[in-house]
Amino acid sequence: MLPVVGCVVWFFLKVFQFQTSPEQYADGMVILQLSKGWLDGRPFLFDTIYGNHAQQHNYYFIPLIGIFTKPFGVNGLFLAYVCLLGVFFFVYHRSFAGSAVAGRQAVWLAASIYVFGPMAYFMYTDYFGWHPEQYFVPLLALLALSAAQRKWGISIVWLMLTLLLKESSIVLICCLFLFCSVVDRVIRDPTRHWAGYLLNKRNVIIVGTSVALFLAGLWWLSYLNGVKPSRLSEAFAHTKFNTTFFLYVLFSLTVGVLTFGLAIIPFVPWLRTFPRKGLIIWTLAVCYTVLLVMFATEALYYFPTIYPGISYPPRISGLWAFMFSGFIYWSYRVAQAGFMPGRAAFSWVLTGCVLQFILATFLVAHHFTLETEPGTLSHNVSYMIKSRFGLDPYPDGLPRELHGYARAMPARSEVIVPFQYFRYFEGVYPSFWPLDGRYPAYMLGKPLMLVYEKNLLQNGVYPSLPGKGYTAIPHQHLLILADSSWYNQTFK
Repeated sequence: MLPVVGCVVWFFLKVFQFQTSPEQYADGMVILQLSKGWLDGRPFLFDTIYGNHAQQHNYYFIPLIGIFTKPFGVNGLFLAYVCLLGVFFFVYHRSFAGSAVAGRQAVWLAASIYVFGPMAYFMYTDYFGWHPEQYFVPLLALLALSAAQRKWGISIVWLMLTLLLKESSIVLICCLFLFCSVVDRVIRDPTRHWAGYLLNKRNVIIVGTSVALFLAGLWWLSYLNGVKPSRLSEAFAHTKFNTTFFLYVLFSLTVGVLTFGLAIIPFVPWLRTFPRKGLIIWTLAVCYTVLLVMFATEALYYFPTIYPGISYPPRISGLWAFMFSGFIYWSYRVAQAGFMPGRAAFSWVLTGCVLQFILATFLVAHHFTLETEPGTLSHNVSYMIKSRFGLDPYPDGLPRELHGYARAMPARSEVIVPFQYFRYFEGVYPSFWPLDGRYPAYMLGKPLMLVYEKNLLQNGVYPSLPGKGYTAIPHQHLLILADSSWYNQTFK
């Protein structure tokens, strides 16, 4: 029942995080727009913050999540995630039904801690809202499990879905397949020279195909960008080889090594009884290092910023997903080969969990600010009941008022609001005022509503107000201008 409880808690954890913490949830709202915009007749992979997002990332998996976000809004992003986790744990549980009880329980506990442990908690509560990379955890695990079971048809499905997730997906898939290849060859014949496990036709095909697909993905992004520089070229342009760069590398290596150390602990009980354990560890380490370099290079786009860098939840969750999927493949294949974990399997797994409690807050970037002081238990329970466990959010006050306007708007509507009110308009397509108060750059039509802060308006932050066609809605601190025809038709 642990994964069942975990999935329920994980879903409502994210639901309430979006409603009670005024973090920088712009990225989560962007992903929401990318997922359902095409279902509302908007341009494919277009959002009101970055415009044509296909020029930045190959996020071609996200529109599929529109089947969840169209009816459930931003909560659909989390619902899709926990549904994928549920599918994984269901299949994983059935796959070990005939195994020895001790080994089955150790594997089950290890997988649960990978997904619901302290490291996973901080990755999942991404303080920028949500990113497609979150889905690496369930998708790579499902790919690894179906490949371990030799169910090639469903493996292709999970492979394609993972490949569509992002341009870097193929690198994770390549590293996973290389590890799987080495595990298979060691199980088949543990007496060969180490080079025979690494230098063979299968691995050459894996690497060659992956490199070709990775370069094709980068070419496609470059093609869509036209004369504009890509994120990769901008990352290299930002980089300067100075003291800051040295500290950046040192920080990335420290986080990378400690994360690898935590993630490999569940492997240990099986490694102690497995031949060529050194080769398995080195293969994991080399593949992990390739991914670490890739994600650290990706983070150079924000150089000279050192933190969060590799600690940023979408990046470190990619590293974690690789180790988790590797464990899934490893645990299944060695169980089928008759290798049992040592007697101290539970001790190793629980020790890893304790170490995660100690190190997770350093390894995974996080930042939480509550809108109000934490209330009593009765107050929090009352809020949960009033909001129907978050499914009818913002039970009172200004949030309720703004969210009510959003719910009354047609689905394709666009609005412009101050950043702190951005998330109240998840049902439509909001943008927020830039710091200089200028009109946002990526609006497709006439906004149905514009919300201004009166104190900034008096200080001249906003260059101009719209002309005719809007009705002012009375409010003490805000100037709310609504499209006259819509407002009169809906509220008069």
